[in-house]
Amino acid sequence: MRILKYTGLLFILLLSCFQATAQRKELKKAKIQFDNYAYSDALETYLEVANTGYRSIELYEQIGDAYYFKGELDYAYQWYNKLFNLHKEVEPEYYYRYAQTLKFVGNADEADKMMNKFSELSSDDLRTKMFLDNKDYREQIEENSGRYEIKPMEVNSNFSDYGPAFYKDKIVFASSRDTINNKKKRGRVDRWTNEAFTGLYVTPAKEDDSLAGKVEKFSLNLDTKYHESTPVFTKDGNTVYFTRNNYNNGKVKKDDHNGILLKIYRAKFNGTEWTDVTELSFNSNDYSCAHPALSADERTLYFASNMPGTYGRSDIYRVSINGNGNFGMAENLGPGINTEGRESFPFVSDTDDLYFASEGHPGLGGLDIFVSKMEPDGNYIKAYNVGRPINSERDDFGLIFNAVESQGFFTTNRKGNDDIYRFKEIEEFAYECKEKLEGILREEGTGRVLANTKVLVIDEKKKVAQEAVTDIDGNYSFEVDCGKQYIVKADRAEEALAQNEVKKGSDLGKVFNIQYIYFDLGKYEIKPEAAKDLDKLVAYMKQNPNMKLDVRTHTDSRASHKYNQVLSDKRANSIIAYIIDHGVEAYRVGGRGYGETQLLSKCPDGVICSEEQHRLNRRCEFIITEM
Repeated sequence: MRILKYTGLLFILLLSCFQATAQRKELKKAKIQFDNYAYSDALETYLEVANTGYRSIELYEQIGDAYYFKGELDYAYQWYNKLFNLHKEVEPEYYYRYAQTLKFVGNADEADKMMNKFSELSSDDLRTKMFLDNKDYREQIEENSGRYEIKPMEVNSNFSDYGPAFYKDKIVFASSRDTINNKKKRGRVDRWTNEAFTGLYVTPAKEDDSLAGKVEKFSLNLDTKYHESTPVFTKDGNTVYFTRNNYNNGKVKKDDHNGILLKIYRAKFNGTEWTDVTELSFNSNDYSCAHPALSADERTLYFASNMPGTYGRSDIYRVSINGNGNFGMAENLGPGINTEGRESFPFVSDTDDLYFASEGHPGLGGLDIFVSKMEPDGNYIKAYNVGRPINSERDDFGLIFNAVESQGFFTTNRKGNDDIYRFKEIEEFAYECKEKLEGILREEGTGRVLANTKVLVIDEKKKVAQEAVTDIDGNYSFEVDCGKQYIVKADRAEEALAQNEVKKGSDLGKVFNIQYIYFDLGKYEIKPEAAKDLDKLVAYMKQNPNMKLDVRTHTDSRASHKYNQVLSDKRANSIIAYIIDHGVEAYRVGGRGYGETQLLSKCPDGVICSEEQHRLNRRCEFIITEM
């Protein structure tokens, strides 16, 4: 009897050892599948292990992540919830991902608690700064909500339909609607989603068109056995940029993890068919580039990538399209747009407003759609959530917008699979309202114009909000918030001081509160707002005929050293030419560009800096060499 008991105990121990060995083998297999982006296969393996009763931090993290990356945040929530119920220490990133899934299931208050914990653990994270700076983000989103009417398109299938693009009077989009046929044929499905690789389809854009709901393959010449998606077309309809897996001339190229990355391609229309499919030069076999978008003038290409220098899972970049069809250096749009999360699916409107999807900016859950207005210097520094009903607790992305017709399309998975919705703008989106506060400063009683005098703008809290120096004609100008009251006053004690500041070696730009001369991105033509500032310098030089000026222009470190040097030289020459053309003798003004050789903030190549730090480096100096 005792022998039987020992035998039974030995059998249990052997069974436990055998089960543990099998579990380790399966977990190793699942990790390989996960690292190869085969999330559907990895989930199948992980769930089999979980069903045996096995529990661990790593298992729950991997299952939650697989669902998270597949966009199935309801299932991700269940496993992240199990993870946190283990009451073990986890990486800070899981507080963030858990917060995203909590929003998805409608528990925004608990999500904010997780974000507070994430902020404590990741104080240097850009998402922390955005969260702490926007604690009232839910109220802000509600203020932006209700500006659109939406409804699903008739072309949606039971599979993934996403990423629409304008093409003449049609819409071209990506779809995995061949899933059933592909499984029947050769089992050719994407192991990330367990659906067919997507191809490009075309449908009429107008909802009242008699052909509404009709869908056709867009182009067999662009179709391969891997993914094609997210196209963008030039206005003449003769060039398309689109996303495809790393597949050239019938051969696929994999990365070190055995994954097939994404690249951007270009094709030309020859009148009957799309030909000359070419991979763009800034692609790489080591990282992905995807989801192209064109600027309003079609001279800049925007896209998403996880190339070196990216803040998070993917960032928005842009690159100039040169006259010969080649491309410049890829430029990261910076921390006003990108975060340590995922930013993707850019679109640029006819007014150069940038729309993109993000899980890193404060939002309703999953991917939300944001919009950013281009600044006078060509950069984007702040993004705004477009609100409901376009955004939801689920993934919302891939927005395109026709500003003339006040309507567009976007993608959402709020009903399960990715579907394309059309929308109509019923109220124009409102950015932070700014207006000009300007006038001429005169002495009370005499009416004498007060030139070169410091002017103070006092806000409602009786604090100095801004200050500047009037020009030779007593003009002042400020940009202030709409709807607020301000007091403008002269600091007469500064009238003489302003005069005394003007001496050999002084920066005349600082005297007139001119630090930046704004140019369009990659250009050097003088813009109207820049001309107003230069006119102040011209007038002062005419008043002081012995003065000579050295113009010095600087760039930040983004783009190559050679590119920045050439660009800053051209900008310096443009400024010099403007001053001379407006009546200042040529021998009195000179200068050159310094590129990125004299950075004020320590932001050399490869160092992540804020947009304000980069802006500090993009300065102009007007040094007085003789008086």
